[in-house]
Amino acid sequence: MTAKRSISVPDDVAQWLDDQPNVSAAITTAVRAQMAGTHLDEALRRAGIEVTDAGKARWRDRLAAPIPPEALAEGQRILDEAA
Repeated sequence: MTAKRSISVPDDVAQWLDDQPNVSAAITTAVRAQMAGTHLDEALRRAGIEVTDAGKARWRDRLAAPIPPEALAEGQRILDEAA
C-alpha cells in the first residue's frame, strides 16, 4: 500500500529532487536510511551505549579516514591464512 503526502522542503532539497528520475523512490530511500539510523540508536541505547551527536560526529570522522595500508595487508594476511 502507498500513501500520498504533500511536503515543503528547502530550495536546495527541491532542486536535488527535481533532478531525480523518481522522486518518490529518492525520498523513500532517504527516509528509510533515517529510520534505520533511529533503530540503530535505540538498539545501542538498550545495550547501555550512550548515543550523542558529538559521538556520531567523532565516528563519522574516524570512519571517513582511509584504512592504513599496513592494516589492509594484515587483514589480507589473516584471510589468506584462514583459506
